[in-house]
Amino acid sequence: MLNFFKNLFHRPLSADKFADIALEALRRTWPEHTFTLDRERFQIRQSDGLLINLHNIFTDYRRADPAMRQQQLDRFVRGMVSAGSSEDVYEEVKDRLLPVLRNLSGVDLMRIDAGDEKALSDIMCFRPLSNDLGIALAIDSELNIKQIGDDALKRWNKTFDEVLLVAVDNLRHQAAPAFHEISRGLFGSHYGDYYDAARILVHELVWQLPVGAQPVAMVPNRSCLLVCGADNEAALIEMVGQARRILFEESRPLSADMFTLTDKTWAPWTPPGEAGQALKRLQRELLASGYAEQKQAMDIAQEQAGTDVFVATHTLVERSADGQLISYAVLPRDVHTWLPTADLVLLSEGEGADPLIVTMADFLEIAGSGAQRLPYVLPRYEVVKFPDAGCMERLRARATSMDAVNA
Repeated sequence: MLNFFKNLFHRPLSADKFADIALEALRRTWPEHTFTLDRERFQIRQSDGLLINLHNIFTDYRRADPAMRQQQLDRFVRGMVSAGSSEDVYEEVKDRLLPVLRNLSGVDLMRIDAGDEKALSDIMCFRPLSNDLGIALAIDSELNIKQIGDDALKRWNKTFDEVLLVAVDNLRHQAAPAFHEISRGLFGSHYGDYYDAARILVHELVWQLPVGAQPVAMVPNRSCLLVCGADNEAALIEMVGQARRILFEESRPLSADMFTLTDKTWAPWTPPGEAGQALKRLQRELLASGYAEQKQAMDIAQEQAGTDVFVATHTLVERSADGQLISYAVLPRDVHTWLPTADLVLLSEGEGADPLIVTMADFLEIAGSGAQRLPYVLPRYEVVKFPDAGCMERLRARATSMDAVNA
């Protein structure tokens, strides 16, 4: 009986309950603003248009020590409302400029939620580090991190690269090196200031670690920088395992990309052997998760706009013959479709007919004139008309199967 009452009063906090708590806290702290809760999207919209996504703070809140939860929520609420909406003066903020890494597909989701059809490069100031990871600039304060846009750079008469140099130098001097050895040859950061991942840009921190002549790094979330050597297979395997845990269990995920440092440049890299296979599997799983989130946001946006577009699913299956993960997307006949990239495209010609299976590369080569790339980080193609008879004949000559395709 005692355990029954203990479980009753210590049930895990639900997302709906947390959303109510956050909404009440925002309204209490900022009575001059109007806040509207969207339960389906798990976000709160402020009266001036600011979208407050609750996923990360909910994860942090649940993981925090119960005694620290109210303090964490208060800090979140105080920093949310029109964070730094005033026009910052460069000389006043230059010592607080810092680089940040952003998950670009995550930013895309906010853009989809807001109904913004512009390309990401038109609304966000950043430099790509990989296809899904960008370097941005921010002003750090006690309550929030305000990202810098093109408007601020124009007011300051500064280029992105000029301000980035200042920001990286500020980060360089912000704290002494703080790395610990997770396992033999694998090092993880523990700065505790949410800029761990951005320290991948401070190259000397990496070169100071005993990892050999070819350092390798991963940044699974903003609070973690993992570093090892390219020739240490055991450390590489452990690095991928650590990244997997962080990406799927902790808040603010960034990237499953692995980078190698040559001279002064980081470049995406895939190791050979078991570590490479584990990395590819992780990247495919994370991509499928990203596409699922994108589809959900697009479906909601389509419903609210009253438009009729089929947002195709990026489906991931494990091939029984060798355990490889294979992705596919279905293109139905005579249906306006937004098609994601995948290993395979299944062209469905009608109910009861077996689909024609081709690789995405072959589909785009032969029928690509009817597939317009949409402006999203995770690629999608708008297909209004099903391939004609001539295209279908050529595609049939390239037909393949789940078992035959190379993953």
